[in-house]
Amino acid sequence: MTATSGGTVPIYPVQQIQPCTGARYGEITAVISTLRPTMVKSAGDNRYLDDPNLDSCIPTVTQYVGAATQPILRFWHPYLLVNAVMASPTPRQKAAGQHWAACIVALFPSDFTATVQTPGPPQYDKSIRNALHTGEQRDRLGTCLPTTDWNDTYNNLAVGGCRQPHAREILGYGDSGDQPVPRTQVEASCQQLARQLTAMADPTADGALSAQINVRDNRSAVITTAQIPAHSNLACAITTTGTGKLDGSLLARGRQPIPWA
Repeated sequence: MTATSGGTVPIYPVQQIQPCTGARYGEITAVISTLRPTMVKSAGDNRYLDDPNLDSCIPTVTQYVGAATQPILRFWHPYLLVNAVMASPTPRQKAAGQHWAACIVALFPSDFTATVQTPGPPQYDKSIRNALHTGEQRDRLGTCLPTTDWNDTYNNLAVGGCRQPHAREILGYGDSGDQPVPRTQVEASCQQLARQLTAMADPTADGALSAQINVRDNRSAVITTAQIPAHSNLACAITTTGTGKLDGSLLARGRQPIPWA
């Protein structure tokens, strides 16, 4: 593919490409024509470069793993630990006039809760296409917390995959919209999200689990009112109700046993 605009485009790493069989670090979700970055002015007169190529790639990664690019159940985007990375043609391909970029979906390096981090993205040996529905790599795709303290989420403390014992799995995030909305409506939507993403007939597991929301303003202050203001930040999670913990994600769990630690 050739560039659709002139000028300098970002230089992305050259990755080894092979068929999607056996172990891999990522999968190509799209090949796009490259555009040069644009300067964007933000609040406070700050400026930064916006990479339109990455902006184009992120939706393809989202769709590849089976998530919608628009909010589902009015409010929610699935909260998944996937990364969009990009690759350039080889020098030989560039010399032949090829100026495309490949969009790649990769997993995050490891659980953020792990005591020893592994460098680079982890390998996996089965495709994560539609993983949100197949459950493939669910323990790495899911986002979990060892505690039930929402502040850990907003302070980005000990947030990571779901392979270690945890009390909460964050299922979705979103915005309350342009108008105030009753809290009961958001709570009901979160419960629907839990049922949809877990594929469990009873996502409460007879009361051992509970779908819960957390609402905050743009300064991360907690909102507890019955009427949620417009453009509030929303989070939906499934949480253990007792002292027990889980050691696996509930994504696409279906009729499989609950992964109690």
